[in-house]
Order: sequence, then structure tokens, then C-alpha cells
Amino acid sequence: MGTKECSRVKVIVKERTVIEACRGENLGRILAKHGVMPLPCGGRGLCGLCQVRVSGGVSPPTGNEVLRGFTGRERLACQVRVVGDVEVEPLLRVTKRLRVPAYSLEVPVTSVNPLARPVEGPLVEASKPVIIGGEYSPRLILVADEYMAATRGSPEKILLVDIGTTKIAYQVLGMDGGVEDEGVTANPLNIYGADIVSRMTVFNEDPQLYRKAVKTLRDELASIAEKYNPGLILAAGNSVNTHILAGLPLNTLAVKPFQPLARGPFILYAKGHPIVTAPLIAGFVGGDAYSVLVASLALNPPRPYLIIDIGTNTETLLVTRDKIYATSTPAGPAFEGHLASSSTIYHGGIYRVGIEGLGDSGRPVFMYESIGEPRGFLGTGVISIMAELLRKRLIDETGRIIRGYTRLHGVKAFVVDDKRDIVFTQKDIREFQKAYSAVKTSWRIVLREAGLSPNELRVVFIAGTFGSAIDRRDLIDLGLVPVCSEERIVYGGNMVLSGLRVMALDSKYYTMYESLARQIVHINLAEHPSYTSEWLENLNITNSCDNR
Repeated sequence: MGTKECSRVKVIVKERTVIEACRGENLGRILAKHGVMPLPCGGRGLCGLCQVRVSGGVSPPTGNEVLRGFTGRERLACQVRVVGDVEVEPLLRVTKRLRVPAYSLEVPVTSVNPLARPVEGPLVEASKPVIIGGEYSPRLILVADEYMAATRGSPEKILLVDIGTTKIAYQVLGMDGGVEDEGVTANPLNIYGADIVSRMTVFNEDPQLYRKAVKTLRDELASIAEKYNPGLILAAGNSVNTHILAGLPLNTLAVKPFQPLARGPFILYAKGHPIVTAPLIAGFVGGDAYSVLVASLALNPPRPYLIIDIGTNTETLLVTRDKIYATSTPAGPAFEGHLASSSTIYHGGIYRVGIEGLGDSGRPVFMYESIGEPRGFLGTGVISIMAELLRKRLIDETGRIIRGYTRLHGVKAFVVDDKRDIVFTQKDIREFQKAYSAVKTSWRIVLREAGLSPNELRVVFIAGTFGSAIDRRDLIDLGLVPVCSEERIVYGGNMVLSGLRVMALDSKYYTMYESLARQIVHINLAEHPSYTSEWLENLNITNSCDNR
């Protein structure tokens, strides 16, 4: 955002260094900017290593701090806003870049029993994926061991891969638990459609094209593996992406009751690199959701807790004392596409928006932050501007623009940056409302099926790199989450990779699938009797926190 005058505060470090800052600034960024301490995970609250002892004017603890037990004077600097003069003492001496993931929550692994270990013996490469059911777990580990011995990869490395609908995220894991490298690449299947339903339609109509897509996806994973030479690839994706990777027919997912052909796990090859997948849950709730669930179980937060993994295909999981409720809903494309001024993370764009006030013309004066060139809105930018428009009462709860607008080709619009022709229109708001309602309806139905009220939730995880970049206050003010306090919201980042890391290092979380599956209640929203009526009702942007 642009610079402006601010209310000044003093940050005193160890009674010696005095730093002047603006009230409301992030303490971690202040300290990193002045060389006091690094932010190993980039200040996302994921690694828990920016520990400080504070006294003075600071904001209350966030959910990421409460989860790790930092609720008193000891805090995570990146989660603290300075609201007055404050004294700070760094508690960890970090002098070099630590091997911590930048985009996934650091989940402690207390017992190390690796999923795969190298063994001796020949192996004949299979030409088709192996579907293992029933008492699969011991055999799966044995086969994985043999695969590692049969490849040239290092038995000390495992490549963790999250196959998302839009992008593929990965981490290279050493057997000491350290993340040696990580990255993100575009899913090569994007050319076949922006969502999984579109892709299924295309592939079911053209089997030859489907075979090409299977090879394309496997080749993409192989190309990543060739850079790092891992002994094993441990991958997770939703049910459709996992079926594509395994080369399985998609027809059972395309028609009622929309269930996978098999839940796996699956073992296959990509140019000689062995791949083992996380098992699927049910419907479109796949191995990625199972991995997220595993990450949360390893953290062991108080129950009941809710997980909302916001992405192109949004998964919602509710974990109670004796049951796990799971569902999914398409949401991502409407957050980040079909807009007058839209962009993607690969091209850069606006991720945060503020409104300084109204100018002489009565129109809002926008300030914004962007990644790279502000070509248009990223998904987080859409949520940010919607929250600001609602707070400033420029739109009402129905999403109707009521003041401060101009008309472009007969459509109401806010001009965010006239020099770059960046606008946000009434049609854009309607697109947002579709995704907003899909997410909100999913957790409302899940809570009702479990007989729980929002007030009973102890923790709400916001998972996914997209979801974790949304400001907590925006989530609450828009009513996107069922809780009203920031201390109950935990950002998980890419919890798929977090869960894969836990399974790779401690195999019990992989082999417990069958016992967990007996606790899972899958809710198919497409067939739920009240989904359509609730989706229509939730198109209104409401926040019930003020009435609680």
C-alpha cells in the first residue's frame, strides 16, 4: 500500500535498541526489517520459531499461538501487532536459514518409524497401478521398500507431492525430518478445464485424450523427482486427481453416487520413479483431505475442531470426540476467476485491499498490496476487497453496490486503479457470492449433521496456501468461518504436505487409515436434501458474531 502518516510507537529490544514503528504493524516484520531476528517461514506463523518475550502494548494471541501454548508474555513475533510501546526479548538464537517449510505448518513428529526403508532384492516393474484393499498396510510398506531398492534414488530422500487442481506443490524430505527444498508448479491438466468436473467430462468423452492426460501428470511428477533423486514419491490429491494419476476410469465419480472406483492406496511408476498415494476417503474427498486430517491428528488440538481447506475444490472436515465428518464443494474458480480484473499467482496480482475513505466525488480511495505486478485480483484480494466494501457500507448484505460506484458499460463498478484499469464490478461480487455460499453451506451442514453449534468449536483450521493468506478479521467479518475470535482460528498453510511429512516419518499415521475410515461420516452435498435451499440462503453476506 502507499505510505501515510501513522501513530508512532516504540519497540525496545533488550533495553538497548529502540525502533520506531507504526501502531498496528506486525512485530515480526519490524524485527526482521531491522536485523534483530529472521522469520524462518516468512512470517506466516507456521514454523513457531520466532519466539519472543514481550511486555507492553500488543494484540491478543492468535490461534497459531494458542495451539503452540504461547498465550502469556511468550509469543510468536510474526503473530503480534504492536498497539503501543513494547519491550521485546528474542528467545531463540537463529543465525542461519533453518530447514523449515515456508508454506506448510510445522507438525512435530514424536515417534520416528519411517514409511519406507531400503531392502535388498530384485523387483520387476509393474505396467499397471496396483490396487490394494483390505489388510493392505503391511504389504504397502513392503512394496514401497522394494521400490526404493529397485530405483536409483536416494533412500534418504522422499518427495512429497500435493496434486492440487490448479497447482502442484512439493517438498523434498530428508529422513532426519528436515525439508531440503520445496516448490510449486502449475498442474499441466489446467488446459483441460479449470475444475475437476470439467476435466472429467472431457476425459470421459475422449479416452485417448485421457490416456494422454495420465501420462502428462505422471511425467510432471517424474520431472520434479529427477531434480532431487528421491527413493520414493509420496503423493496426495483429491479423488479425481488420484484416479488420473493411477490411470483409473473416472466414470464412477461422474455419476451418482459420485464415489471413487477404489479408495486405494495406489502404487505406480512414473518413468521408473515409484509413487505411493495417500488413500481416498469418499466421494471427491480424497487423499489430500486424509493428509490434512493426519496433520491435525498429530497436532492433537482440543475437540471438536473444524478444518476448512480452501482451494479450487474445498474440503471441510469436522473432528469430534468419536466421529469425523467430511465433505467437499467446488469453490476456488469463483474466488479467483471470471472477474473483470482477474489474475493468478503465476502472473502476480492484488492480495490485500484497504479503503482510505471517500474522495471528493464520493467514491472510495483504494490502497492495495500486490505480489509482483498488480495485473488484477488474486483470490485473497477478492476476499479482502469484499470485506472492506462491507465494512465501509459500500455494499449491503445482499451484495448490492449501494454507493461510491461508477458505471462501466452499464454495470456498477468500483475503480480500484484507473491507471491500470483495475475495477471490481457488481458481476464480480456475484461470482464471489457463489464461492462464499459454497464454503459457508458446507460447514453449516456439517455442524448440523454432528449436532454442534459454532460456539462449541474449539479450533478452526484454515488450510491451503490460498486460505492461509486471508486475513483473520476478513474471515470473521464476512462470516466465512463459524467462530468470532481470532484466537480460535489457526492458519495451517499447505496441511496436505504437513500430513504427508507426518506419514512419511511415522508410518502409523498411514496404516491407521482403516480404523479412521470407520469413524468417517461422508456427506455428499450434491445429494443433501437441504443443500440447494441453504446455498441460496447463504448468498447473503452475513456475520452473526455481533448477535452472539
